Amino acid sequence: MKLRFQFARFKKEMHERPSCETGGGTPRIIIHAGFGKCGSSSIQAALVQNFFQLQRDGFSLFGRDLRIAHEPGNLGPPMWALQRAAEQGQGLAQRLSDEVVSLANRNRKQIGILSAENLQEPQMAKLFAGIDRHLEVSLVFYLRPQLEWIPSAWKQWSLKRGLSLSDFVSDCLRTRTPSFKLSIDTWKSVLPAAQIHIRFLIPEMLIGGNPAQDFFYLAGLPLNNYDMGKEHRNPSLDFSIVHVLSKNPHLFSSIHDVELMERLAGILSERFRSINIQMLSREEEARIEEFFRDENLWLLNTYCSGMDVDRIYRAYFLPRETEVRYSDVAEIDLIYRCLGIILKLIATNRDEMVAEDGKLRPPPKQKR
Repeated sequence: MKLRFQFARFKKEMHERPSCETGGGTPRIIIHAGFGKCGSSSIQAALVQNFFQLQRDGFSLFGRDLRIAHEPGNLGPPMWALQRAAEQGQGLAQRLSDEVVSLANRNRKQIGILSAENLQEPQMAKLFAGIDRHLEVSLVFYLRPQLEWIPSAWKQWSLKRGLSLSDFVSDCLRTRTPSFKLSIDTWKSVLPAAQIHIRFLIPEMLIGGNPAQDFFYLAGLPLNNYDMGKEHRNPSLDFSIVHVLSKNPHLFSSIHDVELMERLAGILSERFRSINIQMLSREEEARIEEFFRDENLWLLNTYCSGMDVDRIYRAYFLPRETEVRYSDVAEIDLIYRCLGIILKLIATNRDEMVAEDGKLRPPPKQKR
């Protein structure tokens, strides 16, 4: 009873806690600096979906070219523009400051929003050195417990290289990935005047239970004015399908190739559009928890004041109990399960291709 009361009080404090919003007409920028696999797609989709309403409320989005987007056609992830700037050592502080200040001619408010997953890379921070002398800066980071982040990152990137989940776990521990604290500390040292917001991708710790609503709340936006949508971004696939894909890296042109997974997600039934099993072994979870323990406790204690850290840590950062794990399923059973799903999918799609006269229609040609 006491724990429930403490956590209810924490949620109330979260709602009352100051957001990124500041008083007056001071130009400011909200930098959503990742991390990848921590709700960025949902946040960015909500920003794009509400582009015109955001403009009416005085918030402008940076587009693919790192310029303020005045029309929807200018929108797009600025990841590659940021990557080029980092490779060429181009400072962005003055450029972005000028863009935000220019909003005075269009809006009452001068507020820019920049969102990109690769901003979490420590080398990106130095590109923004000095921007906190020109603008009020809010830095927003979303973090995810490593027990969830590592399998998700493996599915998104490393299985396309043919790397097993077990090997990916070892690589993460060797390189200390994800490096949440390092990235946050680097940004803090480069932008000492910035306001820092650290949010854990745990539904009960987010305003509205999801990252998009939580981000809009932090920005000081009235949630009832915006359509957050219900579509699940970056849907997962059944564990057996993910396993078989990891054995066929030739099906992907690069680690960023999402076409095959998106097509599968688009035609599979809802039952098979989730991992639906604990991916890490009990031993792997224990290794990950021990390795990141000090960092996680420091982050929770530093940036989540007022909460019951012990309770949250036990619930989301310790190894979980479960009956069956991916590592417990034999290779042949994984293949049989995947084959069964594909056969069912073929049969279902064949039924849908039968015309009213009972004749089988040829499948539609794929656009190239």
